[in-house]
Amino acid sequence: MRRLPLLLLPLALAACGGKGTSVTINAHSEDGDNSTFAMNNGTVAIKGDGFEGSFKVPQIKMTAENFDMDGVKLYPGSTITSFNIDAQDHPGKAKDEGKVTADFTSPAALATVQGWFRDKLTAKGFKFAAQGDGFAGTTADGETFTIGLSGDGGARTKGRMEIVGS
Repeated sequence: MRRLPLLLLPLALAACGGKGTSVTINAHSEDGDNSTFAMNNGTVAIKGDGFEGSFKVPQIKMTAENFDMDGVKLYPGSTITSFNIDAQDHPGKAKDEGKVTADFTSPAALATVQGWFRDKLTAKGFKFAAQGDGFAGTTADGETFTIGLSGDGGARTKGRMEIVGS
């Protein structure tokens, strides 16, 4: 199973410090090889076949610069509050599956963030449509995505981006 790169992502970001981003990575295989990596409030917990442990690390803070969906970043100045990866490894020639979810806050009003995403998605050639206050569509790589947005008072917007690929 190709889980090692997934497990190293949060460790590479660990030196960022500041108020932390909650990170969870779940990797499952049909052959029974399963692993979970969770980082919350400076504590990392790892559980895998034959290993389980936890330890303290500096908290990470993921921002718009740390996240990219086929060239579309989050609104500038956004902070990621939680980041989750769920991966399913299939044996043989079957395609592996995965879902990435990022909850974020943006330092701008809802209409500003909506317009920014609309412009960036259009510029990258994504096929998408409005869905509530956000968007749903398909990336140039054929992955489906949703971007849920809601106003959070004044010049703040809360959002959730989900990307599903196989």
